[in-house]
Amino acid sequence: MKHVTVMKSFSLRTFFQSLFFSTLLFGIIACFYWRSQDVGTPLNVMEYAWLYVFLIFFGLLQWLFQKNILVKLTDRQPVAPRTQKPDSTIYQESDAERKRRNKHEQRLFVHLFSVLQREGRLMDFLQEDLSRYEDGQIGAAVRSIHENCKKAVTRYLSPEPVMKHAEGETVEIAAGFDQHAVKLVGNVVGQPPFSGILRHRGWQLRSISLPKLSEAENPNLIAPAEVEIQ
Repeated sequence: MKHVTVMKSFSLRTFFQSLFFSTLLFGIIACFYWRSQDVGTPLNVMEYAWLYVFLIFFGLLQWLFQKNILVKLTDRQPVAPRTQKPDSTIYQESDAERKRRNKHEQRLFVHLFSVLQREGRLMDFLQEDLSRYEDGQIGAAVRSIHENCKKAVTRYLSPEPVMKHAEGETVEIAAGFDQHAVKLVGNVVGQPPFSGILRHRGWQLRSISLPKLSEAENPNLIAPAEVEIQ
């Protein structure tokens, strides 16, 4: 925008200056011929007119030349955008907000493990050395853990199958299917619709209602240690 304004102002100024100096030069030359007409051949009106037209034409050429030079100079040196001085306070607040968000996201990732540990002792079971126990003992322990974790998952996540058919049935996959929800395996050739055997129904959440997450909790904490004071 600034370049356009400068170009308009320069064009108008140089145009009128060219006309002025061309007219002035014509006046000087005409006066000189008028003074010297007794010595040489005097000029008539048409010759004075052609002389004036020539000088105006020469002035316009000079004006166009100057305008072209200005255009090239402004194109080579673009105006740099105005930059504001960085505010250290804003950057500090942004860093603090970014750290808080990262901590919250990390806490959300382990939040479900915290719920399953609290409801079904899942983490205790996964970290247990099962080689010390007989199969019967493991089965009894797994039954209790499975029941409690299933209740927690059903209560907070409400899972449901992606496809309602029973596994082993033949299903039809129409064109435009959700490739994130349905994974095609085996001999996948051509374009849908496809026909195949359902090997796994998949899982998705009908709703999610995990317990409220405390912002003050340690993002790495799954379950606190318990110490009984005697």
